[in-house]
Amino acid sequence: MAALLLTTAATGIYLHLSDGKRIKELESQMSELRQQDRKSVMDRRVSKQMEEIAYGQQLLSEERSQEAIRQSEIAQAATLRSEAERQRAVQAQIMAEASALEAKQSYEMAEHQRKEANEQRQQAVSAKLTADTLNYISLGRTLGLQSYTIYRTGDTEIGNMLAYAAYRFTHDYGGDIYVPAVFQSMMQSAGARQSWSVHDGRITGTDFFPNGKSLLTVSTLGEMFLNEIRNGQLTTRRLFADKAFCFRDAFASRSGKSYAVSQTGHLVIAGTGQPEVIRLERLTRPFRLEIMNNGKELLIIGEHNVALLDLTTDKITTTRQLDFNVVCGTRRNNSPLLFDDKGRMHQVRSLDNMTDERVPVSEKVTCFASSDNGMAAYGTADGTIYLIDRRGRTHRLVGHLSQVTKLKFYGQRLYSSGNDKKLLLWMTGENQIRPITLLLTNSWLTDFTFDDEKNFIWSGEANGTITQYLISLPLISERLRKNVKRNFTPDEWDYYVGKGIPYRKVKGNSE
Repeated sequence: MAALLLTTAATGIYLHLSDGKRIKELESQMSELRQQDRKSVMDRRVSKQMEEIAYGQQLLSEERSQEAIRQSEIAQAATLRSEAERQRAVQAQIMAEASALEAKQSYEMAEHQRKEANEQRQQAVSAKLTADTLNYISLGRTLGLQSYTIYRTGDTEIGNMLAYAAYRFTHDYGGDIYVPAVFQSMMQSAGARQSWSVHDGRITGTDFFPNGKSLLTVSTLGEMFLNEIRNGQLTTRRLFADKAFCFRDAFASRSGKSYAVSQTGHLVIAGTGQPEVIRLERLTRPFRLEIMNNGKELLIIGEHNVALLDLTTDKITTTRQLDFNVVCGTRRNNSPLLFDDKGRMHQVRSLDNMTDERVPVSEKVTCFASSDNGMAAYGTADGTIYLIDRRGRTHRLVGHLSQVTKLKFYGQRLYSSGNDKKLLLWMTGENQIRPITLLLTNSWLTDFTFDDEKNFIWSGEANGTITQYLISLPLISERLRKNVKRNFTPDEWDYYVGKGIPYRKVKGNSE
């Protein structure tokens, strides 16, 4: 019980003590609550103020946002305007570039059309010039034909005038002077041909002395003559004459001696003293003379053998029997060249050194010539000439009717003679090589040669005639010009040349 009392008392004490503590705690709590309430009021006030501030800031932010949006819209509108302006600028630039390109194209087209028009004009002018040129060249040939015919009727005055007009029209318009109609009329009117009957026998050999003034000729009747032109006239001196000899070829040496080989087997040497006759014991029917070793020796060619003559001592030094029959003797590359009857040819470098080659033509070769620029010509027994050009191409030249007797080159010009009584000229540089008849005689043309300056051809004929033929165009035109004594009258011009051709003087300042 006491314990209970003690417990109750203790409990009461504890409760008393606890209530006081509790009260304090409550007071403390109340104080705290009041503080909290004051703080809460303050916090609410602050919060309200913060809310108001936040609201103000929100309004400000919204205003700023609205302003930003407005500014953005303004900027965007400005951007759109700028873009539109840029697009317009780009479009304007494109249009400007298109206009510039169109202008450039228009200019280029106009320039092209101008050039085309100019080219067409030039072509028209060129075509007219070409047509005029061809017409005048053709006129030159027509006048040449008229001149040749009229001159032969005896009207030499008109013939000369027409020949010179033919030359001027052809020369001035770049035509070929060597076409037969023009060239032959010029030759005729210029008096380019002079002939003299000198030998009784057939002339078989001609050769000029190195001085270019004296011509040695020999014949089948053993005649050896020295011929010179003095004051337009031919003077002839007999060096040797004996019908027992039949001369086939002649050689005029630098020493002034004359050599003639006879088919009878003799060599005759004539100089200042008595002629010397050398018996060629071991030669069969000798017919050709060719120099060797830079002119120090003379090769005497027979049908079956050859011999060397020392030109210093005039002695036979060597003789050689051949294993072929010689049908033609000539020279190539400054050395003798022999043709046999089996279609072979043999270059004679020395009597111990002879080549053996096939002749590039099948016909019998009767003469040969080679040029400095690599051409070769083969004359044959049927009159055909085979020309092999520098590229190795073969051209068949038809102009002679019988055996070709001699060929000779002068630059690109090829001269040929034949037993058809013709001396022909071939212009080998032309696309179509056609003959021009320089000389048509009454007998066979057996041999011809040039003078030293290549101004004249001298031919020997079967009837013993020597003909000098002027071939230099400058000399021919000068001689022809001097033969023209006056100009055409207007009526003569209209009649011979033509009313549609502008009148021009053939003699005077127009020369």
